[in-house]
Amino acid sequence: MEHPNTPPNPSTSTPAGQTRLSADEAHQIFATEVGPRVIGGIYHSAYWDTVYRVAGIHYGPEALAAIGWDAGWAITVQDARGVQTHCTAWERDDTTVALPEVTVYRPSHGALPLGHYSTPEAARAHVSDLLGRQEPDPLPVWLADDLADPLSPLEAHLFARGGVPEPTGYVITPLTIADHYDPAADE
Repeated sequence: MEHPNTPPNPSTSTPAGQTRLSADEAHQIFATEVGPRVIGGIYHSAYWDTVYRVAGIHYGPEALAAIGWDAGWAITVQDARGVQTHCTAWERDDTTVALPEVTVYRPSHGALPLGHYSTPEAARAHVSDLLGRQEPDPLPVWLADDLADPLSPLEAHLFARGGVPEPTGYVITPLTIADHYDPAADE
């Protein structure tokens, strides 16, 4: 019997369209490889010496759909090189890039605002629920307009045929909230 922490073997035969592990099983086993990264988090890669944003983390069947083979998990990142989905383990030297302290997250569809949330996870949950009403088992990834700006809006994209993420029109905009009035800020 294979040890549950053994990395996946892409040549392991499973029925087409199925995975060896459920999403919950894959999440438990591979959480140490994914590391402390979160969707929407911005990190500095020591290996590539670049800043990247996590656009999506996928487990079980979602990972199979995202990368095309049964790795158990996959991560979609956006950096200066573009958008990549892979199953490369967390680099212990990667560091979190700090965001401003007071930020709220506004999901919207076009010009229609959909509320304000204190965490990006809550805003993504709202949009994911709406996407789930339109399409069964959506696989959203969150792509930024400007990677250099940690407060850049994120748009939900869904994987289409060929593994190319397509925009949905749902956008989450991080908004910095001032804790005091600054007369110079208007200039």
